[in-house]
Amino acid sequence: MEELTVTGIVLSSMPYKDKDKLIHIFSVELGVVTGILKGVSAPTSKLKFASQPFCFGKFDLVKAKDFYVVKGVDLVDTFFDLTSDYESYKLCSLMLEICKVVMKPNIISESLFLTLLKSLQNIVYSENVNAKLCIIKFMLTVLKIIGYELNFDTCDNCGLKFMGDIKFDVYSGTFRCSNCSGGVIVSKQDFVTLKIIQNTSFEKLNSVKVSLDCQDRIFELCLRDLSSRLNYKFKSFIE
Repeated sequence: MEELTVTGIVLSSMPYKDKDKLIHIFSVELGVVTGILKGVSAPTSKLKFASQPFCFGKFDLVKAKDFYVVKGVDLVDTFFDLTSDYESYKLCSLMLEICKVVMKPNIISESLFLTLLKSLQNIVYSENVNAKLCIIKFMLTVLKIIGYELNFDTCDNCGLKFMGDIKFDVYSGTFRCSNCSGGVIVSKQDFVTLKIIQNTSFEKLNSVKVSLDCQDRIFELCLRDLSSRLNYKFKSFIE
């Protein structure tokens, strides 16, 4: 049997048979793979931690017919502190969901894995961190990785530099100038804030000051754009 070790983060888990669980592991080496934790629901199981979302570590796998059997896990982090803040936990769960949707079978993306890891570490361990800004930065980065980076310099339709009102076309996922048809007007504050976040590193996001209303609006814009691009309705955040 093929044996290998991968570095990964658990995106989700589900019960399987009596005492087993299936986990989806986002790995650097293989993309997203399905692993089975045998007997993990038993009281004496030593791998219970590996069945939890956000579990980050090195997974020892053996290839079976339909999935991989998880033989052991060298734990790096559980990001346990997320459980003490419901809003941060919910936002970070969205990141896991996004990765699960983006990472189709046989797709490998080290850049997306590192973006997810950096986002989680920033939210859990950085001081004075704004979790929602981190998620917005994460979504902007995902859009770039999958080939839909937002253009803040010129109108996507006519190619001219922005002057006057700026609109966002939800169908094309692009910004348009006031002379072009389609889209709804985006406030200058929202437009500039999105541009700043896109050009700011995760490590320096805490220097970006944004009102709560603006955060909510640009979060919704990014999520709807990503949802449209992926043709997927994110369960927790879109009605």
